[in-house]
Amino acid sequence: MKILQVYKDVFPEVAGGIERYIHDLSLFLKKRGHTVKILVAGGGRRTIEGIEITGLWSPMRILSNPVAPGYTRALSDTDADVIHFHLPLPAAVIGWELVRKSKRKPYIVTYHSDIVRQAFLLPIYGPILRRFLRGAEKVITTSENYRRTSTYLKDLENSEIIPIGVDLEQFKPDSDTGKDYYLFVGRFRRYKGIFVLLDAWKKMSDPPRLILAGGGGLIHKIREFVETNELPVTVKSDITDNELIKLYQGARALILPSIQRSEAFGMVQVEAMACGTALISSNLPTGVSWVNQKDETGLLFPPGDSASLCGVVTRMEESPGIRKEMSLNARKRATDVFNSEALFERVEKCLIGVEKT
Repeated sequence: MKILQVYKDVFPEVAGGIERYIHDLSLFLKKRGHTVKILVAGGGRRTIEGIEITGLWSPMRILSNPVAPGYTRALSDTDADVIHFHLPLPAAVIGWELVRKSKRKPYIVTYHSDIVRQAFLLPIYGPILRRFLRGAEKVITTSENYRRTSTYLKDLENSEIIPIGVDLEQFKPDSDTGKDYYLFVGRFRRYKGIFVLLDAWKKMSDPPRLILAGGGGLIHKIREFVETNELPVTVKSDITDNELIKLYQGARALILPSIQRSEAFGMVQVEAMACGTALISSNLPTGVSWVNQKDETGLLFPPGDSASLCGVVTRMEESPGIRKEMSLNARKRATDVFNSEALFERVEKCLIGVEKT
């Protein structure tokens, strides 16, 4: 079967959670004998790990959303049997709206997140998005929490929940690694709540070691805050997969302090859990607070509340026995619920089911 994945960027050029998911899913489908191509905005034609990438001309981005008029033609001309859209991506949804019905292929959607930063577009874009989702053979959402709380998902009759998984052979515990720091992993963006995290560290009289692993536009402001307040915080960028796994394995807990619905799932939580690491995350009404089961795999705190986060970290510091139990529970939950191969097989069944209809 020929499958076209559609998003705005591609891993490893952009090390985001959605990009990584599409990359891993594409390699899985290729291994299963399917022909997979990826359509993105920018970069021209290239090949990544045997996957053909088509990058459309994109003159600009508005709040990270690409302007790429070429989506319409590329979607019209594709030889794919099935198209797999990954949202949010208004440029592709609008591009599809302009494709003649006679040239449209069957499609499924993985709905990763609502539009948050570009919410001003919703009066115009909202009705188009609803029509687009209703027209899909299947709309995959990554958690019941997100489906229930999303205006665009809660009434859909063609949706199915398939979480994001992790390679349990690659991401696994290491008993020889000591746990002597807390860890943040992700792109340095406002919605990630990094300054909430740093403010919590500033509030502590004797803060533990913290590592921020990622990169992005806020890196200079983050380093300036750390230096000004003389915090025991290390900023790491350009992390390889092996380095990332070692960071997970050595952390007392992964902290995900995100403050907006843009954090729909928190793939880094699953990676950390697979490495036997407890979690601390904001209690967002999204997949974040479903992945991290309160008082089982980790602790939760109100989004944006640095004082509460400070208290949660202090509790975990004072309770090494509880932290160890949560670490064990985290690995078990990752094994039971988030095995990527089993979850990718379910996505593959959706794609095959579309081709057969």
